[in-house]
Amino acid sequence: MPDEKPTTLPFASKAGYGLGDLGFLLVWHGTALFLLYFYTDILGIKPGLAGAIYLIAMIWDAVLDPVVAAWAERHAMRKGRYAGIISWAALPVGMGYVLLFLMPPLSGTALVVWALFAHLAFRTAYTFASMPYNTLPVRLSTQARDRNALSGFRVAGAATGAIITAVLTPLVVVAAQEQQQSEAAGYLFAAVIIGGLAAMLLWACSRIVKESEGPRATPGAANYASAVIRMFRAASANRPLQYMLAVLVFATIGSGLFTHTILFFAIHVLARPDAVTALLGLSALATILAAPLWVFFASRTSKKVALMSGLILAGFGYGLLAFAQQGGITLPLIAVVITGGGGAAIPVMLWSIVPDTIEYGEAHSGERIEARTFGLATFAQKTAMGLTALLAGGLLSLSGYQGGETPDANALSAMSALVSWLPAAFMIAVALIIARYPVTEAMHRQILAELASRKTEGP
Repeated sequence: MPDEKPTTLPFASKAGYGLGDLGFLLVWHGTALFLLYFYTDILGIKPGLAGAIYLIAMIWDAVLDPVVAAWAERHAMRKGRYAGIISWAALPVGMGYVLLFLMPPLSGTALVVWALFAHLAFRTAYTFASMPYNTLPVRLSTQARDRNALSGFRVAGAATGAIITAVLTPLVVVAAQEQQQSEAAGYLFAAVIIGGLAAMLLWACSRIVKESEGPRATPGAANYASAVIRMFRAASANRPLQYMLAVLVFATIGSGLFTHTILFFAIHVLARPDAVTALLGLSALATILAAPLWVFFASRTSKKVALMSGLILAGFGYGLLAFAQQGGITLPLIAVVITGGGGAAIPVMLWSIVPDTIEYGEAHSGERIEARTFGLATFAQKTAMGLTALLAGGLLSLSGYQGGETPDANALSAMSALVSWLPAAFMIAVALIIARYPVTEAMHRQILAELASRKTEGP
């Protein structure tokens, strides 16, 4: 088997692809970090109900993903590009994020309905932008090193977006309060800044990336329901994809528990609201710095080994948070650096593995399913994220926590568990799952050679 050809993907396409996830994570991370707190402590919605709103919106997003993915595949077959869809969806994504943090003059049921409507509007716009974006690596390159590099740029961009949101939002909120503005006004100001920046970055990504004239997806049925059914049937016969989906679900739940509740943990358990920016910022910074290291490590070992190593390291970091004491900050800061560094391996490797599973499926079934496979992956991810919000909100409710009130010992214990040993347990479970992932680097090279041979031979 000849060695893999040298990389041919231009740096501009890699960097442009990274800009896209920088834009996405500005708003994705903002909702994950601040929205549950905004619902409970500012809008005054009960934690369990707030989690339910989040779950409904994420299920809507998840169900919409495969449908939008099927539509995007057909659009790309006609127009030749996925990136054009991103350009016109960019502004609605930014505007939708602003809607999330509006505090209308409503109360009771009307306020809950507004919160749900705003979240559904945001998630709809997000799906139309993210589905074509997620599919771009399949069009940009077939080479493992390029895909690892794209994942590295993506995660570096994502982590940069996460750190901007994590640092900027609390700073804007504090600055607004110092100017005698409300906490709600501070969150709205931050949302306007972040939403506008996200829209500009997504538009820039759509203009910079250059898609190749490589293999095209097998046309889905004109009836989108049939196209989605075919996607699920193909997934049922694609064992590597099934492993990847399981990893995606459990890793999302584990990291999501931490993300949704770290703000509660810092404010109430540590009693250090002044440390929120440092905790959130250092975690994201560690992810940025670690992403290229995981790409390098995977090139010397394998995607599977790199992913397992990152999961174990992240699990250790989460476990350390269980020993944090009120007022203490050194141990939590060390812990979030470890979780951020280890956790960087998860998206880097997972989003590099998804294209491999597409080619595995094509080799075994003769059907190439591109955007719909990514749609299925994000369906699993977003459903898991919604369930995580419901789980976090439900556990906070069961512990007796009420937004705006001083939590008792039960509530503090729940917050501690949600950022420490529960995420750690999920990381270890995911490491055990990925240990059985069947596609090796050599097998993937063989699959690519077989597909190239078929193309040469023709029908």
